[in-house]
Amino acid sequence: MKNIAFFLLLSSVSFAQEEKKENLIQVKEGNSNYSNKSPKEICEALRLRVLEGELFTTIAQQYSEDPGSSVNGGLYQNVTKGMMVQEFEENAFKLKVGEISEVFETQYGFHFLQVQEIRGEKRDVRHVLIKNK
Repeated sequence: MKNIAFFLLLSSVSFAQEEKKENLIQVKEGNSNYSNKSPKEICEALRLRVLEGELFTTIAQQYSEDPGSSVNGGLYQNVTKGMMVQEFEENAFKLKVGEISEVFETQYGFHFLQVQEIRGEKRDVRHVLIKNK
């Protein structure tokens, strides 16, 4: 009986994780609130929401299309010069802790970022990416 209960518990956890993953994908693909906007306009609207007080991590998790960082709230740690594309790097290394960049474009799409921490030549940054369609 214990084994059956444990199996049912594992099944429900797995199902909940899959459902959460599916909902996350639908939000990112559909972006229903922004369906009539260009990628740049979406990025600008999301940046404004952060400036108005919404948590950067929440916006990144819900909307960023960067598969490498969105699940971590857009966080990239220990970024050094030469690791990222030029436009990303320029923004990451000119801002002070807590500052939010303007929207900028790279070959991957439109971004904005916030510097979280500076340690010598290393930066921890959060960012949002909206890919070109």
